[in-house]
Amino acid sequence: MASIVALGAVTVGINLPSSRAELRELGLVPGSDSMITVERMEEIRRTLQKNHGTLPQPTSGGSVANTADFLARAGISCGFMGVGGNDTFGRLFAANCERASLKFLSELEDGAITGYDFYLYDENDVRTIILTHGANALLSPVRLDLEAIERSELVLLDGIALSFGPESEAAMLRCVQAAEMAAVPFVLALAGIEIVDGYRDFFNTFAPNAQMVAGNLEQVAVLVGLRPTASLEEVRIKLAQTSIDAIVTLDADGAFARFDDEECLMPTQKIEAVDSTGAGDNFLAAFLMARRQGLTVRQALAVGNSVAGEVIQFQGARLPLSFDVHKFMVEAMQNAKGRDN
Repeated sequence: MASIVALGAVTVGINLPSSRAELRELGLVPGSDSMITVERMEEIRRTLQKNHGTLPQPTSGGSVANTADFLARAGISCGFMGVGGNDTFGRLFAANCERASLKFLSELEDGAITGYDFYLYDENDVRTIILTHGANALLSPVRLDLEAIERSELVLLDGIALSFGPESEAAMLRCVQAAEMAAVPFVLALAGIEIVDGYRDFFNTFAPNAQMVAGNLEQVAVLVGLRPTASLEEVRIKLAQTSIDAIVTLDADGAFARFDDEECLMPTQKIEAVDSTGAGDNFLAAFLMARRQGLTVRQALAVGNSVAGEVIQFQGARLPLSFDVHKFMVEAMQNAKGRDN
């Protein structure tokens, strides 16, 4: 039995140097972030292979999948549900789960293409992201392991899963219902502002019931009905008028949390980032683990900042497999408790 069960995207990411000329040739806008069809993605992949030869080895990604990976490597029994294809990318994703001691609770789908992303960096280090849902679009209630949800201690849901396909919102709803019926708390990770705004009924209904929601300032601003550019002070005031408990990541400015009537802003040290991808995903994992170990909200925010600061010093959304996540977490939690004594 997995003590934490996560539902999210089965996807892999490929980091690749590019150029503005190549991006224009591909019909992409530098610095953009777009979701495209599998057919269009395969067309771009073939062009990139023609231009670059063998592409770099993909790494597993997906927001909540990154969170679950960190938790498993930190020593927490954790399972992951999602829909991937029984292809090279899908088998790679499953193998990465196994290496991290993360239980993959789903079956790979024969004949389906696993979702994947390209992170294209031009000569000015501007990042252009293209994504395709692929097999994730097949997510439906019948593909869920409801028994795993009901027997878990915590369910972690990725908001982006709402947008995967025609039955994905029903699958998310079924997850929440199964968790609530079994009295299992759930955490709701927010997604892009278009998804938060586009599935407002779901978020309005279930965000107040969640143990907490987690997202960046822009996402939380939209969640509480503000413009994406709202300040932290505006978001703080609006959150205080709701029953939503939340952690809000602030990039280089640290993180903010509101739980019941307690509010806490935890700045962080300025660190030169090699790659900021996945910082928030791993922050959430560290925060959850610290709270499970009895740390205060303030201490858990400090632990999350430490982990995020470490993640951004490496390429990709996850710490290298050679990195001792459990040891680092033990030290980070000891340091956080020591600073408060």
